[in-house]
Amino acid sequence: MGVVVVTGVPGVGKSTVMGAAEEYGYKIVNFGTTMFEEAQNEGVSDRDDMRKLAVEDQQRLQKQAGEKISQMGNVVVDTHASILTPSGYMPGLPEWTVRALNPDIIVLVEATPEEIEGRRNKDATRVRDKDDIGLHQSVNREYAATAAVITGSTVAIVENHDNQVDVAVEQFRKILGK
Repeated sequence: MGVVVVTGVPGVGKSTVMGAAEEYGYKIVNFGTTMFEEAQNEGVSDRDDMRKLAVEDQQRLQKQAGEKISQMGNVVVDTHASILTPSGYMPGLPEWTVRALNPDIIVLVEATPEEIEGRRNKDATRVRDKDDIGLHQSVNREYAATAAVITGSTVAIVENHDNQVDVAVEQFRKILGK
């Protein structure tokens, strides 16, 4: 199958759904972790310091991480289609990154904004910024579609509704062709 990119807004249950991929022979790779490994090769010692690098260096590291991941075979990539910043939504799959990854499929894990808000409120281990969840999911769809146009990949949506994770995992399994 190759590279499968999985995205979703914080609190949607992306990690839970992706966990099913391991049962079907896929390795789960976190994009940010891979990018940090590339940065460590250049002397960056703290993951948070990557944000302080020059934009050109960050872009180069994104590309290098994408190229490294694309060589790993059947992988499911845990990343974000968009990141909410104080100045707006930043693409998590900019052109240079998505070309390097060259995914076969981009999967959006979604739920209703009310379900996601409820999950966020129950998760005391995370501190999340307030945002318009419906808008964020819409932006993710637009960014995913743009990335698909660049690479020729397909875009699939997995609905991860409350108390129905087994249904979402089955949807994901079918997308993987298993």
